[in-house]
Amino acid sequence: MKKFFIIFSYIISFCLIIFFGINIFLNNYFNNYFYKTPNLVGLTVEEAEKMIPRKTVSINVAGKDFSNLPAGEIFMQEPAEDKVVKRGRGIKVWVSAGENYYEIPDFYGQQLFEVRSLLEEKGIKIKDISRTNSELAYNCVIATTPKAGEIVDMNDGISILVSSRASSKTVKVPDVVGYTLNEAEKIIKEQSLFVGKITKIEVPGLEKNIVVDTSISAGSRVSAGSNINLIISR
Repeated sequence: MKKFFIIFSYIISFCLIIFFGINIFLNNYFNNYFYKTPNLVGLTVEEAEKMIPRKTVSINVAGKDFSNLPAGEIFMQEPAEDKVVKRGRGIKVWVSAGENYYEIPDFYGQQLFEVRSLLEEKGIKIKDISRTNSELAYNCVIATTPKAGEIVDMNDGISILVSSRASSKTVKVPDVVGYTLNEAEKIIKEQSLFVGKITKIEVPGLEKNIVVDTSISAGSRVSAGSNINLIISR
């Protein structure tokens, strides 16, 4: 019986050594080199930085977008909560711009059709379009109201001022027939021109998205900033 208790006490002692050894390891190694990420969602960047102990991880703002959280609060983080990361690593966070708000991009110099397409995708209406003489090519955006960088309610809309003056510079229309749509767009933009309306038609035996015709013949000279409409295979 005495022998049994001796063996039992050895086992208990061994288990205690293992238990305390693991804790010592965690305190002196794991916790010194690794950090478990907290939940930052719902906090402002300033609050998140105050919450995280010094010399553990850093907060890096990766972007701003709409969410169901109030403007200024973190709505997404990477790595997520409770992920073990090496100390010194950065946590990427995305800050909410609110539910129905939009930061006006800098549209200066962009063609009106490109800006209109982008705004339509975002669900933002154009209230009015004004025109004035400018050194910019015809239909290029000069300014917007509200101006670039302002955050506005998406329902308020945006007013756009564009150039009414055709550019005095002329360029040659490139031959893009037979190229893919992506290739054609790149070639056209390299010539200071823009792709306008794209029409798709059935062309038996031809791969889709191949340019089969253009609205202005290759080799023609047009004002820089002009639109070239394309017909491509469906």
